[in-house]
Amino acid sequence: MLEVNNFDAIRISLASPEQIKGWSSGEVTKPETINYRTLKPEKDGLFDERIFGPTKDWECYCGKYKRIRYKGIICDKCGVEVTRSKVRRERMGHIKLASPVSHIWYFKGTPSRLGILLDISPRNLERILYFALYVVTRVDETQREKAAQRIDEEAEDRIASAQAVVDEKKAELEEAVADKRSEVESAHAAEKTRVTEQHTARTEELMTAAQAVEASIKEGGKTLTDDVVFAATGEVIGRGGETSREALAQLRAVVKGEVAAVEKDAKEALASAEERYHTAVADLTSGIDEATASEREQVRQETDDARLWARTERARLADLKVLQILTETEYRHLLEVHGRMFDAGMGAEAVKKIIEQIDLDELSQILHVEMRQTSGQRRKKAIKRLRLIEAFRKSGARPEWMILSTLPVIPPDLRPMVQLDGGRFATSDLNDLYRRVINRNNRLSRLLDLEAPEIIIRNEKRMLQEACDALIDNGRRGRAIAGTGNHRLKSLSDMLKGKQGRFRQNLLGKRVDYSGRSVIVVGPELKLHQCGLP
Repeated sequence: MLEVNNFDAIRISLASPEQIKGWSSGEVTKPETINYRTLKPEKDGLFDERIFGPTKDWECYCGKYKRIRYKGIICDKCGVEVTRSKVRRERMGHIKLASPVSHIWYFKGTPSRLGILLDISPRNLERILYFALYVVTRVDETQREKAAQRIDEEAEDRIASAQAVVDEKKAELEEAVADKRSEVESAHAAEKTRVTEQHTARTEELMTAAQAVEASIKEGGKTLTDDVVFAATGEVIGRGGETSREALAQLRAVVKGEVAAVEKDAKEALASAEERYHTAVADLTSGIDEATASEREQVRQETDDARLWARTERARLADLKVLQILTETEYRHLLEVHGRMFDAGMGAEAVKKIIEQIDLDELSQILHVEMRQTSGQRRKKAIKRLRLIEAFRKSGARPEWMILSTLPVIPPDLRPMVQLDGGRFATSDLNDLYRRVINRNNRLSRLLDLEAPEIIIRNEKRMLQEACDALIDNGRRGRAIAGTGNHRLKSLSDMLKGKQGRFRQNLLGKRVDYSGRSVIVVGPELKLHQCGLP
C-alpha cells in the first residue's frame, strides 16, 4: 500500500490517457453493480473484484482461496487477487470511451481554457462540442490550388457555353438570311435587266422612227411641202415651206432630248432598284442583330454571373482555414464542391485533432511577437493565451489531454453500496452517473460497429458527452441530472467542494475526543498527517 506520510510536495496536473490506464487495475465494461440474489459484485461491472480487489480480507470471489497464507495469489478460477479488502479504497478502474469527450472543467470553466487555447468564443466552442456546428480540422493546400483552377475553368466553360448558344442561333439566322439575300439579289438582277431592256428598246424605237423621218425629209427636196410629224413622240418638227435642213436639225434636237430623257428614267429606275436592294440587305442584317440581342444580353449577364460566382467561390476557398466554423449547409456545400480538399468535424474528436496539430513552441513565439506589436484588446488576448501556453510548456502536459479518451473510475469503497433494513440498497450517486456513461458508451460502440447513420451516431456521441459532463460536474452545463425524488445527483466535483466536500469535511478538520469551540485551521508548519492541539 502507498505510504501517505512520506512526501515533500503535491502537484496537481493534467493526466495523460496512458497515466489514467496506468492507475487503473482493469477496464469496466458493464453498468451492473452487484447481483441482487447473491449480493456479490458482477464481473466487469462497477464493483468487480477482479479489478478492484476482494470484498472480504484474504478471500477470493469463488472462495477457492481463503486465509492469509494465500496472500498475493491470483485465483485461476475467478481471477481475484487474495489480499486485504482495504485495497478497494485505492484501486481504480477505467472506461475506454468509444469517442473522445471534452473535460467540462476546461471548456465550461471561467475563463474557458480550451477557448483561450484555440481562440474560439466559449459559445461557439460549446456548439462544436455538442454537435451543432462543424469546425475545419485540415486544409490541403495542393488541392486548394487545384480547386481554384477548377473554379476558373468552370466559369470560363459557363461563359463559353452561353456564347456557343448565341453563335449557333446566329449561324442559323445567317443561313436563313443568306437564302433570303440570294432571293433579293435575284430580284434585283431581274429588275436591272428589265430596266436596261426597256431603255434599249425605247432608244431603238426612237432611232428607227428618226431614221424614217430623216429619209422622208431628204426625199422631199430642199423645201418641205407639208408639216412633218415625229411619230415616236407625236411632235411637229417642220412646217410646210420650211427648209429640210431646219427640219433635220429640229429632228436631231428632239431625238437627242428624248434619248436623254429615256436614259435619265433608266438611271433613276436603276438607282431606285439599287436603293431598295441595299435597304432590303440592311434590313436582313439588322434582323440578325435584333433577333440575337436578347441572347447577347443573356451572355453578358451569364458572363457577369459566372465571374461573380468564381470570385465568391475563390474568396470562400481562400477563407477556408483550420478552426473555421461552418454551419451544416455551408459544410454540405463545401463538401459537394471541394470534397477532398478539407476535413471538418464536430464534437470533442474534431477539437482534439486540431489541438494535436498545435506546436506550443511556435505558437509561443508568434504570441510573443503579437504581444509586443499590438495594443488594447488584442494584446490582452495574446497575454492570456501566452500564459496558458507557457503553463503547458513548463508542466510538460499536452493540451490534448483536456479531451478525455479514457475515463478513470474511482475505487468502489469511495462510492459504496449499502444494504438497508428492508433488503433495499442505498447507493452513492456516482454509481448512477457512471452507469449512464457506461450504458451510452456501450450503445455508441454498438452503433459504430453497425455503421449506423451519421445523425444517430452524432446524437449518441452528444449524449455520451453530456453523461461525462454530469459525472465530472453535474449542473455546470444545462439542467442537472436528478435521481429518485428529484434529488440532484452529486458528481465528482461535488464530492470535493464545499463544507461537506473531501477537503473541509475529511482532510482539514478532524474529530477529536475533547471539547473546544475553536476554529480549526491548517497550521502552515504542520505536516499533512499531523494535527495541532489548540
